[in-house]
Amino acid sequence: LGTGPEDFSLPHAIDMDAEGRLYVADRNNSRVQIYSQDGRLLDSWANVIIPWGFCVTKQNEIWVCGCSPMPWREDPDYPGAPLSCPPKDQIVMKFAPSGRALQLWTIPKGIDGKEEPGDVNWLHAIAVDSQGNMYLGDIIGKRAQKFVLQSR
Repeated sequence: LGTGPEDFSLPHAIDMDAEGRLYVADRNNSRVQIYSQDGRLLDSWANVIIPWGFCVTKQNEIWVCGCSPMPWREDPDYPGAPLSCPPKDQIVMKFAPSGRALQLWTIPKGIDGKEEPGDVNWLHAIAVDSQGNMYLGDIIGKRAQKFVLQSR
């Protein structure tokens, strides 16, 4: 537990790409860390997104869901343990294996208990099918939704 280059503070999701690189969503450190299969740190993508979930497609597209970086505060019931403020947004990002951000979507954040179709509330899971349709799960809304790829 910590903030150093190879430390974690609440790892939240894990996946592997076609080349065998391991991606770890380190939520409270606002970064994705990438490792070789022998445990060597290869790269770290910091302060771009607070990653809550992600998936890697067969085409090595890295999809990450979460929120924009936000301040953390101490939980008075658990001194020393970080507690987030409510997220200001819900985002999905697509990255190249190099870490370059390719796409970003902001999705409306639902109101607790009053979520509507198309908005999400604490977006925590993502999957992408072979047609590019996206499946998102949010924990406060207690649901999964399908977002259909629209061709231009």
